[in-house]
Amino acid sequence: MKAGTIKIPEEYLAGYDRAHARDAEFAEAYVRHTTIGDPIGDETAADLAEFPADRVHEILTRAMANPAKLPPEAPASLGRFMEESMEVPAWFDEEATRISSRAFLRNSDVVLAGLVAGSIVEGFATLISTSFRIRGRVMSMGVRRLKQNGLHLLESYLPGGVLPLSDGWRLSLRIRLVHARSRLLIGQSEEWEEERYGLPVSAATLSLAAAAFSGRLMRHVARLGGDFSREEREAYVHVWRYSAILLGIPQEVTFRDEAGALNIFDVAKLCEPPPGDDAIIMANSIINSAPIVIGVTESAERRKIAALAYRISRGLIGGSLADALRYPGKGDGLAVQGFAFRNRLARAVFGVIPAIRKNRDLNRTNQLMDFVDLGRTELSYALPTATHDEESSDW
Repeated sequence: MKAGTIKIPEEYLAGYDRAHARDAEFAEAYVRHTTIGDPIGDETAADLAEFPADRVHEILTRAMANPAKLPPEAPASLGRFMEESMEVPAWFDEEATRISSRAFLRNSDVVLAGLVAGSIVEGFATLISTSFRIRGRVMSMGVRRLKQNGLHLLESYLPGGVLPLSDGWRLSLRIRLVHARSRLLIGQSEEWEEERYGLPVSAATLSLAAAAFSGRLMRHVARLGGDFSREEREAYVHVWRYSAILLGIPQEVTFRDEAGALNIFDVAKLCEPPPGDDAIIMANSIINSAPIVIGVTESAERRKIAALAYRISRGLIGGSLADALRYPGKGDGLAVQGFAFRNRLARAVFGVIPAIRKNRDLNRTNQLMDFVDLGRTELSYALPTATHDEESSDW
């Protein structure tokens, strides 16, 4: 199908032709979904906008605890939203949650490194960055954003973490409603040009993000010295496939396995325009937030760790994209190779010294808990109330 037969937002016109030459069917599906959001999620978020932020929190807290018994004033759309979210696809294999959980916890430090230095940056090197820049959430609260990503990952990869009523399931639905409310708010903003960009936080850009956080992340983890087996990689992607459904991403633009996720990532990236100023701002905000996320606050040490994060990120995402994102310096991949060597050496040493391995496992667990620790602030089900985050009620 050629570009002239479907409506394509202006920013995607040039990329669509390149993507169509590689995978015509998915390229057409991707650009079509740049103008599609999440019908039931969007309706629910719009209906909840009629309530004060604190009341939204109360309604959703009760809904997440008992979807069959909603508060009397809850909109009918929320009932349909929760009912849909309770349906587990027939293809979902619960054993995959146990297989992927063991692998994730064994490699959590490597997974988080690949997520921050690779997948999140690549996800923001798209037009989704314009939506997030307008909202201002990452720039004003970059550390909290990374911690919330880490928390969602951790809760999803505990055994059964994405099944109904689990914490990973609840976090996925919260993210879905935040995306829906953001579409509503940004779409009403004069800063957003729908003819040019499509819908804010579209189903297309979310499908790319899901592919980046699953199959593409497994590629980064392998390069960083992780030890996922093929079965474990497929289990990890399988769980993310279900997470994508919970996040409201249509099945037409989701993947079935690791190879499918990698293909979606590659073709979707061809559809996307080159990174602009918004992508540059977002990507560099993420990298510079990384030292604080792991608890480093002293200025000199922060600069040192950020410099290393830039080198690792450049090695993962490639020099061309790193240059487009205006990363400082250059690189030859040695930072990635060094990171991988240390991980493989550690496994070899700890494999023959159980006491040291046990201590390393404990340190890894503590680091993971520190990464996802949101401090005293409790997770809220309140939704944003204004386009710009600084004008919004707390959420």
